Amino acid sequence: MKHYSHIVILSFFLTACAVQSPPPSPSPDSSNNLTLGIVQSKIHKGMSQTDVLETLGSPNIVTKNSMTQEVWTYDKVGSNRSSSTTVNYGQRTLGQGFLSFLFGGTTSSSAANAKNETKTLTVIITFDDNKNVSNFTYHSLKY
Repeated sequence: MKHYSHIVILSFFLTACAVQSPPPSPSPDSSNNLTLGIVQSKIHKGMSQTDVLETLGSPNIVTKNSMTQEVWTYDKVGSNRSSSTTVNYGQRTLGQGFLSFLFGGTTSSSAANAKNETKTLTVIITFDDNKNVSNFTYHSLKY
């Protein structure tokens, strides 16, 4: 009976310390496929609507122009904020006096820098009557 209790306790500790397998990676989000590089390299005249959907995902707006051609508009806005901080302290200088220089007189300074950046990408794709790309334009802006 004593051996069984040791086995039970040992198995409890071994299972408590077991490593879980990582969760499955999420399927790629089609909204992340809309980049300037993807548009420039993969979208071309004659491409089918199905291929455009697989490449860029669903459009934000679907309309028809004056010639009753289907027009898809993709619009993506992203922003990024970065900041940095610099702190300098503990530098001794003779400008504070000789005794302060010898016995621990120090200077300190700090500076902070924040930067906001916003990017937009608008892609307009026009399809012909056969549901193939007849024309496309894009506009990318960073400010």
